[in-house]
Amino acid sequence: MAATDLVGDEKHVRDPKSERRTQVQMIDISRAYFNAKIDASKGATFVELPDEDPDKARGMCGGLLVHLYGTRPAAEGWHNEYATTLLDAGFSVGAASACVFRHREKRIVTTVHGDDFTSAGPKDSLDWLRDTLKAKYELTEQARPGPGAGDDREARVLNRIIRWSAEGLEYEGDLRQGEKVVLDLTLEGSKSVATPGIKITNEVVAKDVPLPEKKHTAFRAVAARANYFAAGRPDMQFSCKQICRWMASPTEQGVVALKRVGRFLEGHRLVVFKHPFPEAEKIDTHSDTDWAGCVRTRKSTSGGLLMLGRHLIKSWSSTQGPISLSSGEAEFYGVVKAAGVPLGYQALLEDLGVKLPVRLWTDSAATMGICGRQGLGKLRHVDTRSLWIQQRVRDGSVELRKVRGEVNPADLFTKHLQSADRVADLLDLMGCQYAGGRADGAPQLR
Repeated sequence: MAATDLVGDEKHVRDPKSERRTQVQMIDISRAYFNAKIDASKGATFVELPDEDPDKARGMCGGLLVHLYGTRPAAEGWHNEYATTLLDAGFSVGAASACVFRHREKRIVTTVHGDDFTSAGPKDSLDWLRDTLKAKYELTEQARPGPGAGDDREARVLNRIIRWSAEGLEYEGDLRQGEKVVLDLTLEGSKSVATPGIKITNEVVAKDVPLPEKKHTAFRAVAARANYFAAGRPDMQFSCKQICRWMASPTEQGVVALKRVGRFLEGHRLVVFKHPFPEAEKIDTHSDTDWAGCVRTRKSTSGGLLMLGRHLIKSWSSTQGPISLSSGEAEFYGVVKAAGVPLGYQALLEDLGVKLPVRLWTDSAATMGICGRQGLGKLRHVDTRSLWIQQRVRDGSVELRKVRGEVNPADLFTKHLQSADRVADLLDLMGCQYAGGRADGAPQLR
């Protein structure tokens, strides 16, 4: 939101000397839950008194006046507390997400994660927001990245790095998670590989053997960490998704695949998301599918990404539920999923005052034919619950467009690519690139 100029909306001020220049603000509320008072009409919370309190010997306990960390109603109580404060200050709360707020007059958009407030808007408006919250809560303004000479150049949100430059904003994931994967696999200093995975053959599957039960917990722990880290690594999402399919019944081949991810990370520690300062007029979503790519189950994989202008907002790689009997059917299910994601984000953006149409790209001519007709036609094996997309295409809610397969960035999320150059080219289409080093504000691995 801070990097994008939206068509039809007031443009951001990039002048480093202006008091109206756009900034990104990070505020942390200290002891947040203790600010939320308990509503006795909804039930009370009691705690055991400490031994030194003489009332404990009399069989008494303590009734809390404010919420305590670890209790069930604490999060809801804190949400009600800060939401009331923001609403009283003139904010409106989102309909799609109750953790998103917007102040129309001040041009501030805010998201709240626990006790962390992340906001974007003009400098003078963010000053007002800080003072408004400070009047009621004890807080720390962690950083304020922006274009001004005195503005911060780097900030950390939930251990992710946000960096402001003359060309735009940059975003990095939590580098420690990848380092921990390499450390847990004892692959420090190992020879790196060009890609995070390779496709296994029928022969390899036939020779695969179960992993000893005593190693299951260790495998699942590292696989889960790699999958968590892959949320910010588009180049690893398909490989980590495939590894997690061994979670229920780990095998030796699953360990081999996990170690390849570790060797890949040893040479590709960091991917930086580039967010330049362009205009955005539509929500673009790319979809691709690998038909019957799993040699064990013959299930297909759907992959896609959502971009706002030139900014990568979300990407996914998921195994389809039904077994498709044709590539057209598999591609159709992939497009259905890819249509649902931007419609959800469209609602979320409306909470932030942004109204943009959805444009969906696919490289499948068969899918465009299915979506463009009404009903099943001659098809007999398509899940009818997926036909809602036909109505969306007809009424213009989703604009379906054709893209050539070789320039479809969603190809990265459906299969193992054998060329490192191909991976890098697809990352570039998403505005991502590999980088070395470590940001000054990045947390260190203990």
